[in-house]
Amino acid sequence: MSIHRWQHDTLQVLLADHLKREETRLEGQLADLNRARTADGGGAKKAEAEKRYRDVQRLLDELVAFIASVRAIAEEGPPPIDAKCPSREVNARFAMDLDDGVMVNSAALWPLLEPQWKDPKKWWKELASAQGKKDYDWAHLAARYFPTRVEAKCHEDPSLAVAHKRFWRLHPAKAFAWELRLQDEIREGFTIDEPGSDEARAAFLRDRPADAEAARRTEETRRARKKAKADAGAQAELEGVRGEDEEGEGGEDDEG
Repeated sequence: MSIHRWQHDTLQVLLADHLKREETRLEGQLADLNRARTADGGGAKKAEAEKRYRDVQRLLDELVAFIASVRAIAEEGPPPIDAKCPSREVNARFAMDLDDGVMVNSAALWPLLEPQWKDPKKWWKELASAQGKKDYDWAHLAARYFPTRVEAKCHEDPSLAVAHKRFWRLHPAKAFAWELRLQDEIREGFTIDEPGSDEARAAFLRDRPADAEAARRTEETRRARKKAKADAGAQAELEGVRGEDEEGEGGEDDEG
């Protein structure tokens, strides 16, 4: 199934419309086979029923285990892959987030994808451990299952706070400064919109007017330097064109 077709309740639909129905079908088949293998008499049919019963029982056992994994991930989240893998901080329903990409989303589904695909299991351990270059705490899925760790990092790293829509709440001065800059680079009146950003902006302007004014002055200075640089570049280009024109005129005089 394509990641782009995944819905918020895909795992629940898988359980209700497919897996549980198959479980009921196998249970019915197993009951029929049990009657056949315990019926009076013997012979080839009874032996075949016994063999078939064992095969169906094995399929049912595998299905029941798979259903348990799907339900656990759908309602609580993925388990650690081994004793060295950190457990998730909280239980949370699985939710596909396209912004996280295929790798991160598949990591949370690792019990459902092995043994056919082994990498998701490795990726989940990396996400749960968050060490060095294998730190995926920028992902929404990391915040879903490791909220305390991600919140602490958002306090330290404004770029991570941006990724998790906590920029205004945790770094209001930087958020205001960036709004001013982006109003120049994107459009006048541009705002960084996040949950609670309007309230955080109002509180910043009310409670920290000196910081707000300093940010405005800094932005005015930046824009002035930017304009001066652009003007200088335009002037240099104009002088270059004039120089070429003068050289061209001089060449014509020489030919004359």
